[in-house]
Amino acid sequence: MEWTVAAAESNTFREAVDKAPGWYWVLRPRMLARHHYDPSAGVLCLVHAGPGGRLLSPLADLRALEHGDLTCLDEASGKRFVTYFAGPVAAGEITGAVRARVVEDVVQPRYDGVAPEVPGWAWCRTNPEAPLKLIDERGIGPVYLERDPEGVVRVYLAADTAGGSVDVGEFGFSEPLVSRGGVIDESGELGRSEAEFFGEVPAPPKAPSAFGVLA
Repeated sequence: MEWTVAAAESNTFREAVDKAPGWYWVLRPRMLARHHYDPSAGVLCLVHAGPGGRLLSPLADLRALEHGDLTCLDEASGKRFVTYFAGPVAAGEITGAVRARVVEDVVQPRYDGVAPEVPGWAWCRTNPEAPLKLIDERGIGPVYLERDPEGVVRVYLAADTAGGSVDVGEFGFSEPLVSRGGVIDESGELGRSEAEFFGEVPAPPKAPSAFGVLA
C-alpha cells in the first residue's frame, strides 16, 4: 500500500474507488480555517467511498471525489495542495468487545477478547441503536483511540502524522470509550452501552516529507 496523488487531472481516486469501493486512507494538510491550511502538519483519516463518487468523510472540506474538494486552496499563499490516498482497507472478524460495568456508581470497562491498542486505530461497532458517525454497511467504522491526562480512553476520527489525535471539521468532537454514561457516550443520551472491535486498522504508508503543490 502506498500513497497516490488524488488530485490528478485524471482523478485517480475516483478511478480506484470505482474498481474497489471501501475504506481509504486520506492524507492532506491540516485545515486551520476556511481556505487556510498548514502544510507542515499532515492529517490522517479514513473515508468510505463508493461508486458514483459517493463519499463519507469526517473532513468538512472533503465531501466529494472531485477536483475542488480533493485539492486544498490556501488563500493566504495562493497555493493549492494535493490530497493523497491509499487503500482500500477493510475490517476483519470480531476480536473483542468492551461493555459498561457499574462499580459503586462508576462505569468501568469490561473487556472480552482482545482490547485494542492505545494509542492507535481500531475497527469499531457500537450497539445498533446508537451507531458511530462513520460506518459501512456492516455498521463498522474506524476510530482513533487515545488516552487523555486522566487516563480515559477517547475516540477520535483523525490523527496527525506525529501520532496524535485531531478534532476535524464538523465532526470535531471526541467521545470517551468508557464513561459514567456508558461506552463511547459521555452524556448517556445515546445509549452506547457496548462496543465491538474487529482488529487494528492497517497502518497507512509513511507520510511524504512535503505536500505536493499544484500550479
